[in-house]
Amino acid sequence: MTPIWYLPRPKIPTTALVLSFGALAVPVAAQLFFADGAGEYEVLLWLLALVPAFLLAYYRGWQGAATALAAGMAVLSVTQVVVKATGSGAGQSPLLLAVVVAYAGISLGIGWVTELLHRQRARAELMALTDELTELPNRRYAHLFLEKEFAAAQRGRPLTVIFFDIDRFKEYNDLYGHAAGDAALVAFGKLLASKTRKMDFSARYGGEEFITVLSSCGLEGGLGFVERVRTALRSLELPCGPITVSVGVATYSPEMASRAELLAAADAALYRAKQEGRDCVRTATPIPVDQLKPA
Repeated sequence: MTPIWYLPRPKIPTTALVLSFGALAVPVAAQLFFADGAGEYEVLLWLLALVPAFLLAYYRGWQGAATALAAGMAVLSVTQVVVKATGSGAGQSPLLLAVVVAYAGISLGIGWVTELLHRQRARAELMALTDELTELPNRRYAHLFLEKEFAAAQRGRPLTVIFFDIDRFKEYNDLYGHAAGDAALVAFGKLLASKTRKMDFSARYGGEEFITVLSSCGLEGGLGFVERVRTALRSLELPCGPITVSVGVATYSPEMASRAELLAAADAALYRAKQEGRDCVRTATPIPVDQLKPA
Protein backbone atom coordinates (compact mmCIF):
# COMPACT_ATOMS: atom_id res chain seq x y z
CA MET A 1 0.00 0.00 0.00
CA THR A 2 1.25 3.47 -0.82
CA PRO A 3 2.66 4.80 2.48
CA ILE A 4 0.64 7.67 3.87
CA TRP A 5 3.74 9.26 5.33
CA TYR A 6 5.10 9.87 1.83
CA LEU A 7 4.02 13.45 1.28
CA PRO A 8 5.84 15.17 -1.58
CA ARG A 9 7.25 18.62 -0.94
CA PRO A 10 6.11 21.54 -3.09
CA LYS A 11 7.77 22.16 -6.45
CA ILE A 12 10.35 24.92 -6.61
CA PRO A 13 8.79 27.86 -8.52
CA THR A 14 10.63 29.23 -11.53
CA THR A 15 10.70 32.64 -9.86
CA ALA A 16 12.69 31.22 -6.94
CA LEU A 17 15.25 29.69 -9.31
CA VAL A 18 15.60 32.96 -11.25
CA LEU A 19 16.11 34.92 -8.03
CA SER A 20 18.71 32.39 -6.90
CA PHE A 21 20.74 32.69 -10.10
CA GLY A 22 20.42 36.48 -10.01
CA ALA A 23 21.64 36.63 -6.41
CA LEU A 24 24.71 34.58 -7.34
CA ALA A 25 25.37 36.71 -10.41
CA VAL A 26 25.58 40.03 -8.52
CA PRO A 27 28.75 39.30 -6.45
CA VAL A 28 30.34 37.54 -9.42
CA ALA A 29 29.82 40.58 -11.66
CA ALA A 30 31.08 42.91 -8.94
CA GLN A 31 34.22 40.79 -8.44
CA LEU A 32 35.00 40.53 -12.16
CA PHE A 33 34.06 43.95 -13.48
CA PHE A 34 33.78 46.39 -10.57
CA ALA A 35 36.34 45.07 -8.13
CA ASP A 36 37.88 48.46 -7.33
CA GLY A 37 34.57 50.20 -6.62
CA ALA A 38 33.02 47.25 -4.80
CA GLY A 39 35.94 46.52 -2.49
CA GLU A 40 34.43 47.92 0.70
CA TYR A 41 31.11 46.21 -0.03
CA GLU A 42 32.59 42.87 -1.05
CA VAL A 43 31.40 40.93 2.01
CA LEU A 44 27.89 42.35 1.76
CA LEU A 45 27.72 41.49 -1.92
CA TRP A 46 28.77 37.92 -1.29
CA LEU A 47 26.07 37.63 1.34
CA LEU A 48 23.60 37.85 -1.55
CA ALA A 49 24.74 34.31 -2.33
CA LEU A 50 22.72 33.27 0.73
CA VAL A 51 19.50 34.00 -1.14
CA PRO A 52 19.56 30.60 -2.92
CA ALA A 53 20.14 28.91 0.46
CA PHE A 54 17.03 30.57 1.91
CA LEU A 55 14.85 29.86 -1.12
CA LEU A 56 15.95 26.30 -1.86
CA ALA A 57 15.95 25.31 1.80
CA TYR A 58 12.39 26.60 2.11
CA TYR A 59 11.24 24.20 -0.61
CA ARG A 60 13.64 21.29 -0.07
CA GLY A 61 15.03 21.49 3.47
CA TRP A 62 18.47 19.91 3.89
CA GLN A 63 18.61 18.90 0.24
CA GLY A 64 17.92 22.44 -0.93
CA ALA A 65 20.44 23.98 1.46
CA ALA A 66 23.11 21.50 0.38
CA THR A 67 22.43 22.26 -3.29
CA ALA A 68 22.63 26.00 -2.66
CA LEU A 69 25.83 25.57 -0.65
CA ALA A 70 27.45 23.52 -3.40
CA ALA A 71 26.40 26.02 -6.07
CA GLY A 72 27.61 28.99 -4.03
CA MET A 73 30.98 27.41 -3.28
CA ALA A 74 31.42 26.46 -6.93
CA VAL A 75 30.62 29.98 -8.10
CA LEU A 76 32.95 31.49 -5.50
CA SER A 77 35.81 29.18 -6.49
CA VAL A 78 35.36 29.68 -10.24
CA THR A 79 35.17 33.45 -9.77
CA GLN A 80 38.45 33.51 -7.88
CA VAL A 81 40.12 31.34 -10.52
CA VAL A 82 38.92 33.63 -13.31
CA VAL A 83 40.07 36.72 -11.40
CA LYS A 84 43.57 35.29 -10.91
CA ALA A 85 43.82 34.01 -14.47
CA THR A 86 42.66 37.16 -16.22
CA GLY A 87 43.64 39.80 -13.74
CA SER A 88 40.19 41.27 -14.29
CA GLY A 89 39.63 41.90 -10.59
CA ALA A 90 41.55 42.88 -7.56
CA GLY A 91 42.73 39.37 -6.80
CA GLN A 92 41.90 37.22 -3.83
CA SER A 93 40.33 39.14 -0.98
CA PRO A 94 41.78 38.72 2.51
CA LEU A 95 38.17 38.30 3.63
CA LEU A 96 37.61 35.32 1.35
CA LEU A 97 38.13 32.70 4.07
CA ALA A 98 35.74 34.49 6.41
CA VAL A 99 33.16 34.71 3.63
CA VAL A 100 33.47 30.98 2.89
CA VAL A 101 33.16 29.99 6.55
CA ALA A 102 30.21 32.30 7.14
CA TYR A 103 28.47 31.14 3.98
CA ALA A 104 28.85 27.46 4.84
CA GLY A 105 27.72 27.92 8.44
CA ILE A 106 24.69 30.05 7.60
CA SER A 107 23.60 27.75 4.76
CA LEU A 108 23.76 24.68 6.99
CA GLY A 109 21.90 26.53 9.74
CA ILE A 110 19.15 27.50 7.31
CA GLY A 111 18.94 23.91 6.13
CA TRP A 112 18.62 22.57 9.67
CA VAL A 113 15.84 25.00 10.64
CA THR A 114 13.82 24.48 7.47
CA GLU A 115 14.19 20.70 7.69
CA LEU A 116 12.61 20.84 11.14
CA LEU A 117 9.78 22.97 9.73
CA HIS A 118 9.24 20.52 6.86
CA ARG A 119 9.04 17.62 9.28
CA GLN A 120 6.51 19.41 11.46
CA ARG A 121 4.46 20.20 8.37
CA ALA A 122 4.61 16.56 7.28
CA ARG A 123 3.43 15.43 10.73
CA ALA A 124 0.51 17.88 10.59
CA GLU A 125 -0.46 16.68 7.11
CA LEU A 126 -0.14 13.09 8.24
CA MET A 127 -2.57 13.71 11.09
CA ALA A 128 -5.01 15.38 8.70
CA LEU A 129 -4.90 12.40 6.33
CA THR A 130 -4.98 9.55 8.86
CA ASP A 131 -7.92 7.88 10.59
CA GLU A 132 -7.16 8.13 14.29
CA LEU A 133 -8.71 4.78 15.28
CA THR A 134 -7.45 2.38 12.61
CA GLU A 135 -4.34 4.40 11.62
CA LEU A 136 -5.30 3.84 8.00
CA PRO A 137 -5.55 6.71 5.52
CA ASN A 138 -8.87 8.52 5.76
CA ARG A 139 -11.56 9.55 3.27
CA ARG A 140 -9.80 12.77 2.33
CA TYR A 141 -6.61 10.97 1.44
CA ALA A 142 -8.58 8.32 -0.46
CA HIS A 143 -10.01 11.06 -2.68
CA LEU A 144 -6.55 12.53 -3.31
CA PHE A 145 -5.15 9.12 -4.24
CA LEU A 146 -8.13 8.21 -6.41
CA GLU A 147 -7.94 11.53 -8.27
CA LYS A 148 -4.43 10.67 -9.43
CA GLU A 149 -5.34 7.08 -10.32
CA PHE A 150 -8.46 8.19 -12.18
CA ALA A 151 -6.34 10.44 -14.38
CA ALA A 152 -4.10 7.44 -15.14
CA ALA A 153 -7.17 5.34 -15.95
CA GLN A 154 -8.29 7.97 -18.45
CA ARG A 155 -4.94 7.43 -20.18
CA GLY A 156 -5.62 3.70 -20.47
CA ARG A 157 -4.56 2.08 -17.19
CA PRO A 158 -7.09 -0.29 -15.54
CA LEU A 159 -8.58 0.84 -12.23
CA THR A 160 -10.90 -0.84 -9.75
CA VAL A 161 -12.57 0.61 -6.65
CA ILE A 162 -13.99 -1.58 -3.88
CA PHE A 163 -16.21 -0.63 -0.96
CA PHE A 164 -16.35 -2.88 2.13
CA ASP A 165 -19.09 -2.33 4.70
CA ILE A 166 -19.21 -4.29 7.98
CA ASP A 167 -22.63 -5.93 8.22
CA ARG A 168 -25.05 -4.94 11.00
CA PHE A 169 -22.36 -2.93 12.74
CA LYS A 170 -24.83 -0.92 14.81
CA GLU A 171 -26.27 -4.15 16.18
CA TYR A 172 -22.73 -5.37 16.93
CA ASN A 173 -22.06 -2.15 18.86
CA ASP A 174 -25.37 -2.37 20.74
CA LEU A 175 -24.80 -6.00 21.64
CA TYR A 176 -21.13 -5.94 22.64
CA GLY A 177 -20.42 -2.26 23.31
CA HIS A 178 -18.51 0.44 21.46
CA ALA A 179 -15.12 -0.83 22.63
CA ALA A 180 -15.82 -4.14 20.89
CA GLY A 181 -16.98 -2.27 17.80
CA ASP A 182 -13.78 -0.24 17.75
CA ALA A 183 -11.74 -3.43 18.13
CA ALA A 184 -13.57 -4.92 15.14
CA LEU A 185 -12.85 -1.85 13.02
CA VAL A 186 -9.17 -1.92 13.96
CA ALA A 187 -8.91 -5.66 13.26
CA PHE A 188 -10.56 -5.39 9.86
CA GLY A 189 -8.41 -2.36 9.00
CA LYS A 190 -5.24 -4.32 9.76
CA LEU A 191 -6.48 -7.29 7.76
CA LEU A 192 -7.31 -5.08 4.78
CA ALA A 193 -3.94 -3.32 4.92
CA SER A 194 -2.11 -6.66 5.06
CA LYS A 195 -3.79 -7.78 1.83
CA THR A 196 -3.19 -4.53 -0.04
CA ARG A 197 -0.19 -4.26 -2.36
CA LYS A 198 2.20 -1.33 -2.00
CA MET A 199 1.06 0.10 -5.34
CA ASP A 200 -2.59 -0.02 -4.22
CA PHE A 201 -4.45 1.82 -1.49
CA SER A 202 -6.85 1.01 1.34
CA ALA A 203 -8.49 3.48 3.72
CA ARG A 204 -11.26 3.87 6.23
CA TYR A 205 -13.91 5.75 4.29
CA GLY A 206 -16.14 6.55 7.24
CA GLY A 207 -18.01 4.74 10.01
CA GLU A 208 -17.86 1.01 9.28
CA GLU A 209 -17.06 1.54 5.59
CA PHE A 210 -13.64 0.95 4.00
CA ILE A 211 -12.35 1.56 0.49
CA THR A 212 -9.66 -0.09 -1.59
CA VAL A 213 -8.28 1.37 -4.83
CA LEU A 214 -6.57 -1.19 -7.06
CA SER A 215 -4.21 0.33 -9.60
CA SER A 216 -3.58 -1.52 -12.88
CA CYS A 217 -6.30 -4.00 -11.95
CA GLY A 218 -9.49 -4.99 -13.76
CA LEU A 219 -12.68 -6.62 -12.53
CA GLU A 220 -11.26 -10.15 -12.35
CA GLY A 221 -8.30 -9.02 -10.26
CA GLY A 222 -10.59 -6.97 -8.03
CA LEU A 223 -12.85 -9.94 -7.34
CA GLY A 224 -9.80 -12.05 -6.55
CA PHE A 225 -8.65 -9.44 -4.03
CA VAL A 226 -12.11 -9.39 -2.44
CA GLU A 227 -12.14 -13.15 -2.01
CA ARG A 228 -8.73 -13.10 -0.37
CA VAL A 229 -9.99 -10.51 2.10
CA ARG A 230 -13.22 -12.40 2.81
CA THR A 231 -11.36 -15.69 3.27
CA ALA A 232 -8.99 -14.06 5.78
CA LEU A 233 -11.94 -12.41 7.52
CA ARG A 234 -13.64 -15.80 8.08
CA SER A 235 -10.50 -16.90 9.92
CA LEU A 236 -10.25 -13.70 11.97
CA GLU A 237 -10.92 -14.29 15.66
CA LEU A 238 -12.52 -11.42 17.56
CA PRO A 239 -13.21 -11.49 21.32
CA CYS A 240 -16.92 -10.77 20.90
CA GLY A 241 -17.73 -12.77 17.80
CA PRO A 242 -17.15 -12.75 14.04
CA ILE A 243 -18.05 -10.06 11.53
CA THR A 244 -18.95 -10.20 7.86
CA VAL A 245 -18.78 -7.59 5.10
CA SER A 246 -20.88 -6.55 2.15
CA VAL A 247 -18.80 -5.57 -0.87
CA GLY A 248 -19.35 -3.37 -3.92
CA VAL A 249 -16.89 -3.48 -6.82
CA ALA A 250 -16.64 -1.08 -9.76
CA THR A 251 -14.09 -0.76 -12.55
CA TYR A 252 -13.29 2.31 -14.60
CA SER A 253 -14.90 2.65 -18.01
CA PRO A 254 -14.41 5.44 -20.57
CA GLU A 255 -17.99 6.62 -20.03
CA MET A 256 -17.03 7.83 -16.55
CA ALA A 257 -16.14 11.50 -16.55
CA SER A 258 -14.96 11.82 -12.95
CA ARG A 259 -13.94 9.86 -9.88
CA ALA A 260 -17.39 10.67 -8.47
CA GLU A 261 -18.98 8.43 -11.08
CA LEU A 262 -16.61 5.58 -10.28
CA LEU A 263 -17.27 5.96 -6.54
CA ALA A 264 -20.99 6.12 -7.14
CA ALA A 265 -20.87 2.93 -9.21
CA ALA A 266 -19.05 1.09 -6.42
CA ASP A 267 -21.45 2.54 -3.85
CA ALA A 268 -24.46 1.38 -5.88
CA ALA A 269 -23.00 -2.13 -6.02
CA LEU A 270 -22.46 -2.06 -2.26
CA TYR A 271 -26.07 -0.97 -1.73
CA ARG A 272 -27.27 -3.95 -3.78
CA ALA A 273 -25.08 -6.30 -1.76
CA LYS A 274 -26.65 -5.04 1.46
CA GLN A 275 -30.15 -5.20 0.02
CA GLU A 276 -29.65 -8.74 -1.30
CA GLY A 277 -28.73 -10.40 1.97
CA ARG A 278 -25.37 -8.95 3.04
CA ASP A 279 -22.13 -10.96 3.34
CA CYS A 280 -21.89 -11.00 -0.44
CA VAL A 281 -20.20 -9.26 -3.37
CA ARG A 282 -21.86 -7.28 -6.14
CA THR A 283 -20.32 -5.58 -9.17
CA ALA A 284 -21.44 -2.35 -10.80
CA THR A 285 -21.97 -0.82 -14.20
CA PRO A 286 -21.69 2.92 -14.93
CA ILE A 287 -24.73 4.90 -13.80
CA PRO A 288 -26.05 8.22 -15.14
CA VAL A 289 -24.59 11.41 -13.76
CA ASP A 290 -28.00 12.60 -12.50
CA GLN A 291 -28.11 9.61 -10.16
CA LEU A 292 -24.75 10.33 -8.54
CA LYS A 293 -24.42 11.00 -4.83
CA PRO A 294 -21.82 13.66 -3.88
CA ALA A 295 -18.33 12.13 -3.50
